[in-house]
Amino acid sequence: GATYRPMDRYDVENFVEQCERFVNLSDDLRRLARPEHFHRIITISEVPNTYGRRDVAHVIKERCGVTVDPRDIVFRFKRWGRQSETCYVICPTAEAADRCVALIQELAVPKKAAYGALFGATFLWSSRATLFLSHPDLDFLLDSKFWVFTTGWQEDMQEEEFTKLLEQMKFKTVRTVRHPIESDSSSAFFVQCDSMEKTKKAMMRLRRLKWRWRIKQETPFFAYPRRIDIHRADEDTFEDEASGDDSDLDEPIHY
Repeated sequence: GATYRPMDRYDVENFVEQCERFVNLSDDLRRLARPEHFHRIITISEVPNTYGRRDVAHVIKERCGVTVDPRDIVFRFKRWGRQSETCYVICPTAEAADRCVALIQELAVPKKAAYGALFGATFLWSSRATLFLSHPDLDFLLDSKFWVFTTGWQEDMQEEEFTKLLEQMKFKTVRTVRHPIESDSSSAFFVQCDSMEKTKKAMMRLRRLKWRWRIKQETPFFAYPRRIDIHRADEDTFEDEASGDDSDLDEPIHY
């Protein structure tokens, strides 16, 4: 049977905005992946599902003193088009992104922005947990799950030089691909390993390097690269929804 839920004007406006954002999600993701936005994007989690772009922009303005265009706030969506509790924010500058990450840590906000503390509070967290890149050379690069991404290297460092550096640090790789980062004139590299076990070990070693080199926690240094899910109109079952496709990511490994 049908389910009915009473909605006030705030709920209706929020629903209409969610529909608009869902339709424009592909364009928003392309905007997130622009080269100039690489170091300006932060990830905010635990956002109530009643919040819209203007609500998040208001919290950032009031708590961090940073003005963000509501169009620069992009929400994730769950299956069947339901809004996720995670959103991505394009800050005006990299310094503003640092300020937001520092201040939005267990930040208490109302569960329903329109009613203040009447419905209780929730806590927001922010980080640079997600990076976005888009370039024609990267479209078909990730042909397996055994890739690691690292950024922040010297602008003039090339693939051969970086590969030799990895060998000195006892990184065993299959392939290395360089990608320039325009926002800070540095180099990034996609490194392919020959198994998931070695991929996880490589990420563990990069994490240790970040600690040893005293790189700030909020500074991006390495990540596990994934292609954005693509759903084609003629498919009944999408690849990203196949549970068997995640088997190697969950395999046990001892470091």
